[in-house]
Amino acid sequence: MADKKLKCASFFSGVGGIELGFEKTGLFETVYANEVDPDPAKTFEANFDIKVDVRDIKDIQPNEIPDADVFMGGFPCQAFSIAGYRRGFEDEKGRGTLFFDVARIVRKKKPKIIFMENVKNFASHDNGRTMEVVKGILEDLGYNFFQKVLNSVDYGIPQKRGRVYMVCFRKDLNVSEFD
Repeated sequence: MADKKLKCASFFSGVGGIELGFEKTGLFETVYANEVDPDPAKTFEANFDIKVDVRDIKDIQPNEIPDADVFMGGFPCQAFSIAGYRRGFEDEKGRGTLFFDVARIVRKKKPKIIFMENVKNFASHDNGRTMEVVKGILEDLGYNFFQKVLNSVDYGIPQKRGRVYMVCFRKDLNVSEFD
């Protein structure tokens, strides 16, 4: 009997790039997607057999999300990017605080794994304090936290694009190292 695929809930889904990468491995299946912008949500729905929840994440209650093994997403980067004002958690449009909504949902749902990505500058934003806040919250919620900045050009993509990847495993899974 083949192993079951890990079920994924996706936030800030866009057109589904992260989900596509996971599903192409054959090990994951997206069971929930949230994207507030209806245009990318339409593209997502054209490429995946799933209806996208287009509500603001602030309006979503944890009990409205199906159980999933993996939570994933690339929360908005404008508040942390060197191309923006770098206001972080103080962003006037509220984009810098959306991670806290992910944490609110994680607190109730307790997925096995959390995968997040953001701009490279997120790792050093506010002299590293932003990353420390995110790490501290996830560790307090019962996760081992790992992060690394990777550049797409190092993986065969003809574009220099540094991104920080954060991967968290629920502590009861006993994952103490991750590369």
